[in-house]
Amino acid sequence: MQKSITLLILLIGISATALAQNNDTKAIQQRLDEYFRATEAKDWNKVVDMVYPKLFNLTTKEDMVQLFADMEGNGMEFQMKNFKVNSISEPVNFEGERFALVNYSAGMNIRFTSQSYQDSSMVNMLQDSFEAAYGRDNVKYNKEDNSFDIQADKTMFAIAPTGSDAWAFMENNPGQEGALGELIPEAVKEQLGKEEK
Repeated sequence: MQKSITLLILLIGISATALAQNNDTKAIQQRLDEYFRATEAKDWNKVVDMVYPKLFNLTTKEDMVQLFADMEGNGMEFQMKNFKVNSISEPVNFEGERFALVNYSAGMNIRFTSQSYQDSSMVNMLQDSFEAAYGRDNVKYNKEDNSFDIQADKTMFAIAPTGSDAWAFMENNPGQEGALGELIPEAVKEQLGKEEK
């Protein structure tokens, strides 16, 4: 009888943990769906509203919206599409916040409309740069409209205050170890890195 009660308590504990993790995953996925839809629609104000608020210690919301808006123009058009979440880690608690790592993929089409981007040496330089960033097999050049189709595998952090489902996002890009990298505590990165393995 005692063994049965112990086993029941253990199962309830495991079920509660699994349920909490499942609820976190669902909440993160719902917010990601909104974030990705806004990105596809180029609704930069909505995208910025879902960015990790501590980023605004480094820049203003207005400047970030302008940065996104400025990505197009000057002879370049881009479209992001086909977002797919591959995995969401179990959140790690740290000093009043929860952090999860999201692995996802997305398709990008970058089209160069300016004559200065039509030159073959420029095209080759762009192709080399994209292949270095995303891998040769993930980059395709379309000569007919001078565009690149890119399949990108990426990671981002999902962050929410403890006890809240208001998940916000911050890209986890290589070379971001400076000011942006400091926004995610080293202890959190280490813990999330262990969960990835």
